[in-house]
Amino acid sequence: MNDWNQAYRLAAFEIKASLRNLLLILAFYIAMSLIFMMSFDVYLEGDFKGFDIMFLLVFFMFPAWMKGKEFQMQKMDGNLWSSPPIIMLQQLPISKNTIVKSRFIIHAFCSFPFQLILLIAMPLMSDNFREGMTPVAYPVFVLLWIAISIAVGFMMAASEAGGNFRMKEIVLSFIYILIAAAAIYLLFPMLSGSGFIEWTMAIAVEWPLLTGITAVALMIAGWKYWQADMKKTIKKTDYL
Repeated sequence: MNDWNQAYRLAAFEIKASLRNLLLILAFYIAMSLIFMMSFDVYLEGDFKGFDIMFLLVFFMFPAWMKGKEFQMQKMDGNLWSSPPIIMLQQLPISKNTIVKSRFIIHAFCSFPFQLILLIAMPLMSDNFREGMTPVAYPVFVLLWIAISIAVGFMMAASEAGGNFRMKEIVLSFIYILIAAAAIYLLFPMLSGSGFIEWTMAIAVEWPLLTGITAVALMIAGWKYWQADMKKTIKKTDYL
C-alpha cells in the first residue's frame, strides 16, 4: 500500500507538469475523434478498409504523445534509451516497485479518458453501431477495448524502462513490428470475414458473458505481465 501511495504522488507530480500539454492534446483529440467517427458508418458498410488501422493508431499511439517531451522515452548517453524520470528516480530512495507503479498510473491517466471519448463517440455518431449493439453488448464492448488497451497498450508504459540498444537493433525491431502488423492487418479480414473492430462488436453481441470474462482476464494478465516485464528490464539495464 505504501508503494501505491508513493507511486500516486510521483505520478501526480508528472501529470501536473504535463497538464498544459494534456489539455491541448485533449482539445485536438476530441475534435479529431468527432471528425474521424463520421466515417464509422462507411466502415461498417464495408467501404472503408483503412479504418481499422487508423482507429488502432489513434487508440494506442495518442497516449504516448500526451506526456511532455522531457518525460518521453529518448536516447540518453551511448546506447542507452530510456525515459528521463526512470533514471532520475533511481537516484532517490524509491523502490523499483514504486517507480514501475507510478509509470503505469501515468499511462492509465493518459490513456483511459481519451480512449473512452472515442468509444463513447461510436454510438453517438453511428446509426449502424447503435442498431448493431444491445444494452448488454455495448458495456461489454467498451470493457473489451479497455482490456485490449491494458493488454497491448501498457507495453508502451513498460517500454519506458528502455535498455542498452544499438541503432541496428532498433531499426530491425521496428521493421519486424511493421511486418507483423501488416501481416495481421491483411490476414485478419481473410480469416474472420470482417475488420477487427467489427469483429469485437460481433463477439460482444453474440457472446457477451464469455467476452466479458475474457476481457477481465486480459486486464489482469496485462496489468501483471507488463509490470513484471518493466521491473525485469530495469534490473538488467545499465543506466550509468
